[in-house]
Parts: sequence; C-alpha cells; structure tokens
Amino acid sequence: MTVKALIYAYRKPGLSPEDFKKHYEAHVELVKSLTGSDFPISHKRTYVARKTVDISPEGASSRNQKTPAVLIAGQQTDFDFDAYAELTFTDQNSFSAFAAKIQSPELAEQIAADEEKFLDRSKLGIAMLGDVTETVN
Repeated sequence: MTVKALIYAYRKPGLSPEDFKKHYEAHVELVKSLTGSDFPISHKRTYVARKTVDISPEGASSRNQKTPAVLIAGQQTDFDFDAYAELTFTDQNSFSAFAAKIQSPELAEQIAADEEKFLDRSKLGIAMLGDVTETVN
C-alpha cells in the first residue's frame, strides 16, 4: 500500500512567487540527485495562484501584501502558504529509507543550506496523509 506525505511550503520573506517556484523546482532536483533510488515514486507540487497588486487587499498578511492569492472563497490568511506538495512512496519501508537518507548529517546539511535560499523553514509543515477518497467523472 502506498504511503503519502503532505508538505505546506512558504517562501522566504522578500522572495517573489516566481523566484520561489524556480528555487523549489531546482531544490526537488537536488533532493532527487542526493537520494537516488530512495526518492519518492512521485513528488507532485502545486503552487497557489497569486496576482501582483499595488494596493494590498483587506486581510492580506504582511507576507503577501502585494501578492495576494486568487481567491474563490476564504480569507487571504488561509492561503499564506505558497505551495503544497504530495510525496508518494511505494510503502512504509520506502518512506523510512528516504527519511533516513535526508536526515543523515551530510545530506541534511546540504538540503538545509539549499532551503535557506528560498524557504521559510520556520513555517514549513509536513504531515502524513491518511485515507484518500477520489470521485471521478
């Protein structure tokens, strides 16, 4: 049975959404090269749609005063994160092997140094996913 993890990522203050995406994409390639066959079978990234404005919308956070999310419902502060990612592993053993590799001192140092370029690590959120239900047309 596959195992999935969810990441909520926030860009470093002062970094544009475009630069964040560029750095994040390069970061994934770095992690893939460092972890080799232990990389997840899938690492899907989804970026919050943002627009650049001159005047901050009501309720915008300090992080996104000039780059609010394109909302359909909810508050700007509900969408302060910049991307979410879903990592899929073959099974628990595959996840454990990946986790052990990225937490090893040598790799953890390289990954952290790269994350400092684009990621607000103080706000990073990672959780395991449980049951998935999908409805298709």
